[in-house]
Amino acid sequence: MNTEIPVAFGVLTTESIEQAIERAGTKAGNKGAEAALTALEMINVIKAIKA
Repeated sequence: MNTEIPVAFGVLTTESIEQAIERAGTKAGNKGAEAALTALEMINVIKAIKA
């Protein structure tokens, strides 16, 4: 925690464009949104640790 800046790295590894679309917002969920939410949650964790 040298920088106190949360970093999230979300990469979809897929075998087809159809699989990528599936993971980007259909019944499999939205993996990009999940990665963004993780970064926001980490901000709250860092704030709680500092409090």
